[in-house]
Amino acid sequence: MLSRRAWLQGMAAGGLSLAAGGAVRAQGTAVKPITFLTNYALFGRHAPFFIGTEKGFYRDAGFDLKVQPTTGSGFVNTAVDAGRADYAITDASFLVQSIAKGAKVRGFGVFMDISANGVASTSPLPTPESLIGKTIAAAVTDSSRVVIPIIYNLHNLDASKLQWVAADPGTYFSLLLGGRVDVIAAAMDADRPALGRAAAAAGKQVNFAAFGNWGYDVFGLFLVTSPDRIAQNPTEVKAFAAATVKSVQYAMTNPEEAAKSMATQNPAMDPDLILEQWRAASDTMQTAYVKEHGYGAATPDRLQRTIELARTALKIETAVTPDQLYAPGLMPS
Repeated sequence: MLSRRAWLQGMAAGGLSLAAGGAVRAQGTAVKPITFLTNYALFGRHAPFFIGTEKGFYRDAGFDLKVQPTTGSGFVNTAVDAGRADYAITDASFLVQSIAKGAKVRGFGVFMDISANGVASTSPLPTPESLIGKTIAAAVTDSSRVVIPIIYNLHNLDASKLQWVAADPGTYFSLLLGGRVDVIAAAMDADRPALGRAAAAAGKQVNFAAFGNWGYDVFGLFLVTSPDRIAQNPTEVKAFAAATVKSVQYAMTNPEEAAKSMATQNPAMDPDLILEQWRAASDTMQTAYVKEHGYGAATPDRLQRTIELARTALKIETAVTPDQLYAPGLMPS
């Protein structure tokens, strides 16, 4: 992974300085109320939207942003399709599935470059082969049961050697730390901080591995809106994209402030936990791909790769093209 400093230097080299990161609304133009949906319940990965609101980045771009949590990417895609939300972030693979089913929703920027989903263990997990001979706890419907065999196929490994243990997600931590399984399904940002704390209390250390680092080369989370909005008002979409890039960059350089801002606007949340979650999430945003192509960018070949792997993982029969999935040219460059 790149250091945060290297990532930020790359953004600055690409013309995304804080001074130039947003489209400023014209004098005298009223801000527009917009509803923005997160891809799940609120946690650290959503900190940029709260600090961006506090700092006025979205208001300067012409928006009165209202952030609303949801129950997942499926809900998000349905809501945007039905016109119940203006903008959102959603899982790239599930976006492929929704579009294949006819949903009118389209990506226009990459929020999280690789998926935060992966596995955790009290022993090192440097490669996919590290799972062979270990028991892996995952719910029967957990996506890891589909994704890991795909990764094994990509690496010409025998997935029949995997030893799955059916488990409720609420028991993952206790199963791992109690030594009853060797590996659990885990999200790098949502689970790592809490699991790390629990492990430290038990005198143990937890190791994480993201599927994205094992060759599951799909995009993580897309910024999305309706295709009609993109076609009819691209200037607005560009302004929203620029404000989001500015917010992400600010949260990267000021993580403590971003976490505190989110906690202030959501008093039931722990700012220290938000901070740990945001730092973990930021690792998925500063990859080698981002360094080469710029934050938020999506190339046709990787879009096609995302489509192909998503169709395999989710058993999608309907073809989806990169143009259906993603509208280029709307992120700052």
